Amino acid sequence: MSDRTLLERLEKLCNVDVDDVDTALITSLPFKPHNLTSNQQVICNTMLADSNRELLARMAEMYGNEGWEAVFDRMAVQLVNNNLEHIKGRVLLQISPRHINNKDAIIQHCHRLAKCFQEASIPNDRFAIKLPFTGAAACAAAELNRDGIRTLATSVFGLEQAIAASQSGCLFISPYYNEIAAYSDLSLWTDTPDPALEHPMSARVIQILEAYAKFYSKTGKEQPIMVIASNLNPIEVMAMAELGCQHVTITGGNMKALLETPDSLPPVTTSKPTHPYAGLTTAERLKCLSRVDSLSPAGWRDILALGATDYLANNGSALDQAIKADGFVAKGIQDAMDWFIEAEEIAKEAIEREILLKKESVGVH
Repeated sequence: MSDRTLLERLEKLCNVDVDDVDTALITSLPFKPHNLTSNQQVICNTMLADSNRELLARMAEMYGNEGWEAVFDRMAVQLVNNNLEHIKGRVLLQISPRHINNKDAIIQHCHRLAKCFQEASIPNDRFAIKLPFTGAAACAAAELNRDGIRTLATSVFGLEQAIAASQSGCLFISPYYNEIAAYSDLSLWTDTPDPALEHPMSARVIQILEAYAKFYSKTGKEQPIMVIASNLNPIEVMAMAELGCQHVTITGGNMKALLETPDSLPPVTTSKPTHPYAGLTTAERLKCLSRVDSLSPAGWRDILALGATDYLANNGSALDQAIKADGFVAKGIQDAMDWFIEAEEIAKEAIEREILLKKESVGVH
């Protein structure tokens, strides 16, 4: 039996990121992950773990007078900071889903998070902020990236969002390979042994990558680096390398499964590209996906033609219209935001309860 694992194989094919803040998991890996991603669900679940009970109480005592959001933000920064030495690249937090249609609120939250990172001695080149990508978020991202606060376009389901991420200068982009609703309703999931070829989102992922390669070749401008997210099983995770994704961010459950599965395939003989888009080519058997789109009622749309639209104009109105017109994208974003807001509500209740306990302990009424 091979002493190599599928996780080690994957790291030879593309860059492995971890979608978790579990230090025990991260330090158990046979290599350092590149980046650490997170979201409100990840942070809330970890914050409420028994092992973080004292940390939550301390944060509530220190920052509770600023409100629950200040406590949550600092708690989130602390949880990712605990793992900074165990990764190679950046830690990422996500803005509140409540702000996704308000450019000013997005920018303000990002600056508050940046200040928290600064207070924790995390430099700008070791963090990035995730923006669920609406028109307002795209416009905010353009301003933030110019100011040196790097962003990742997340909750990406459509081609127009990808173009807007390029136009706004995002460092990363995270298409969701599966919509959030598929986790609870498996009828929405394409369960196949060959997801690279048969999953409907594969075509959109390939078209985004090919468009970015053409944009880079034509302009020389760096394009957002693909950090593919929301894979339901290890088979899908492994398929992301064949699609051409430069990074795949992996949940704790899938990470453990890959770590426990021996690699019985022949040794990897290729090297990872030195640049994400220079010379990027689609695998021969997947080239048929470059001009199909079963997720769109209109069928395949030329992403380069879509690129002629300025998605940042008029506060991102063209992007918002495109999202509304594509039912799959609109539903995907809404379901994700509902899921993250649910986590925020749980966190808010727990933090406000902790703040109240602190006030009562010192006789404040």
